[in-house]
Amino acid sequence: MKKKNEIEQELDQKEFENELARDLGHQYDKIGVKEKLTEGKSPIVIGAMNFFVTLIFFEAFYWVIKININFFTLGFTLNFFSMLDPIMHLAFLIVSIHSVFAKKSAVDVIIDKWPF
Repeated sequence: MKKKNEIEQELDQKEFENELARDLGHQYDKIGVKEKLTEGKSPIVIGAMNFFVTLIFFEAFYWVIKININFFTLGFTLNFFSMLDPIMHLAFLIVSIHSVFAKKSAVDVIIDKWPF
């Protein structure tokens, strides 16, 4: 019985070590990709890349949501979206400018916090 418990503990320890190694490898891969994207580039280029990626992502996402809602409500929400559009565009612009100063795109933050 004692030997069986020791074997189970060893297997659990090895499984834990394998998971840690896999997680560390995944993190090193992410860091390597990030370094390849930013290596040798000017901070202005990186800032512009963060700005435009964030702006285009959120504008496209908003456009898809808006088109789908208008389609399914037979256009009854057109007035609502005509009032909401300037507010959303301003919010997307502010988030894009913030991503330049934070030196990390808001899309990266969303992907990092994504549970999958």
